[in-house]
Amino acid sequence: MKVSRPITITLPDYGVLFAESAHAADFSMVERNDPYHKLLYVLTGRVDYVVTRQPGGSEARAGDVLVVPRGVTHKIVDREPATLLLLCLDGEFLGLDPDMGKLWLKLTQAPGRKLRLSRPARQRLEGMWRRAMVEKEYARVGGAVTARALAAQTLVLLARLPAEGAEATATARVGAVRREIDESFFDQWDLGRAATRAGLSRRRFTELFRAEAGSTFWNYLNERRLEHAARLLRGEGRSITGVIFACGFNDVSNFYRLFRRRFGAAPRAWLTKND
Repeated sequence: MKVSRPITITLPDYGVLFAESAHAADFSMVERNDPYHKLLYVLTGRVDYVVTRQPGGSEARAGDVLVVPRGVTHKIVDREPATLLLLCLDGEFLGLDPDMGKLWLKLTQAPGRKLRLSRPARQRLEGMWRRAMVEKEYARVGGAVTARALAAQTLVLLARLPAEGAEATATARVGAVRREIDESFFDQWDLGRAATRAGLSRRRFTELFRAEAGSTFWNYLNERRLEHAARLLRGEGRSITGVIFACGFNDVSNFYRLFRRRFGAAPRAWLTKND
C-alpha cells in the first residue's frame, strides 16, 4: 500500500528491521531524527535527502543508497514518487563486533552519504532484501539470526563494492561481475548468470569479459577455483572430496582433469612433489 507519510518503525529486540515504503503522489515528510541508524535504498523514483543546517540536498535515484546515522535531523522529499527499501539498525547491533562499527563508519564517510551502485551490486542487494522480507513475513525459526546475518552481509557488500553510476558502461558492469566472481567463485556460477548480472547478452558479455580479464569466463572462473583448491590442499586435514566441494566443483572427474592440466599432476601426486 502506498503511503502519504513515513511509515512507523519499531525495531524488534534483535535490533534489525528490513521494511518497504512505497510513496503516494502526495507523500510528505517533516524533519525528523531517529534513535536508530538506517540505510535507504531507492528502488524506484527520485528523491532529495535534505539534512538540517546543511546547504542543498543530495539527489538520489533508483539504485542509490542513502546512509542516515541516528540523531541526524533530515527529511526525504520526493522528486518523483519513490519506493524506498529500508534497513534500520540499532546501536547495539553495530556494537556486536568491532568490524561492524568500522563498516558503518566507512559508509557514513561516502560523499553526501550516498552510494551509487552498479547493476550487479543492485541485483545482489535487492536479492538480500527480498530474502529478509520473506523471513519477516513468515516468522520462521531462526528468522532473527537470518535478519542479522543479512544486515551484516548488506554492510559488507556496500563497504566493499566500488560505487558506480547506474548508467555505468557495459565494460564497468563486466568489471563489477569479475570482482564478484573473485569473492564468490565457489558459488554456482555459469555464463547465463554472469551475463544477466551485467545486463548483457551472453555473446556481448563473453567479448567484454575476455577484454577485461584476458581470459574466457570459464577459464577465469576455473582458475580462481583451482588456486583455492591448491591453497586448501596445502593445509592440514583437508580431504580431496572436501576441497572439491569447497571450491564449487560439482563434477569430480572434471576437477581432476582441470587440476592435472593446471598443475601437471593429480592432487595427491602434486602434494607429494610439493610437500
